[in-house]
Amino acid sequence: MIKTGTVAFTSCKGGAGKTTLSVNVSAALPLNVLLIDLGGGASRFFPAPPIDIESVNPNIEAYRDTRAKNIYVIPIAIDPATVWRVENWERIFQDLSEAVRKNIIKNSIDVVVLDMYQLSRITPIEVFGLDKSDIVVLVVEGYEDCTKPVALLKKFFDAKLITVLNKHERGIEYPGAVVKIPFSATLDYYNRRGQFYTKPVTKLAEFILQELRKIPSSKWF
Repeated sequence: MIKTGTVAFTSCKGGAGKTTLSVNVSAALPLNVLLIDLGGGASRFFPAPPIDIESVNPNIEAYRDTRAKNIYVIPIAIDPATVWRVENWERIFQDLSEAVRKNIIKNSIDVVVLDMYQLSRITPIEVFGLDKSDIVVLVVEGYEDCTKPVALLKKFFDAKLITVLNKHERGIEYPGAVVKIPFSATLDYYNRRGQFYTKPVTKLAEFILQELRKIPSSKWF
């Protein structure tokens, strides 16, 4: 059985920095990563044409980024405002799962990273992503109340929850946060300094790597 773990990045509100962290952690992991944009906006980091969610097919070829040679990207275009108008979810998820399986094998993928939208809404996309995830990284940056979405996640999904406090130089703490990322380390570092990630992000990647080693087999197969 192929042992490819899946990590989903999400938040309880916009602006927490989950998309930047999902891309930066993907680059920091010493593994081959397949990064899938499931509505978070990770596609903006890569010069790859977006794939409309209703045009997903099992033969999608992941885009390989030449700056961080371990990252392969499936840049799906999802409009959160119109997601409920989509009707053929079963076909979409079957085709997407098949595309992921093919890319895992072809590109020797070690971990799939999902950049997801917020837990404040649960659409078929969130259900699909959370169901496939072994680890869910919940990115918080302040006093936002994540009680209800976290309770929902724990009740219906079996992924391990990791809470990350982002931008903590503002003097804000968050109970249960396992990693704290300074505000200065959450910016778009590739555009500003020619690199994806910084040392605090590396610590988060190391923590996730330890958890990935505990995963027995892939949920994609």
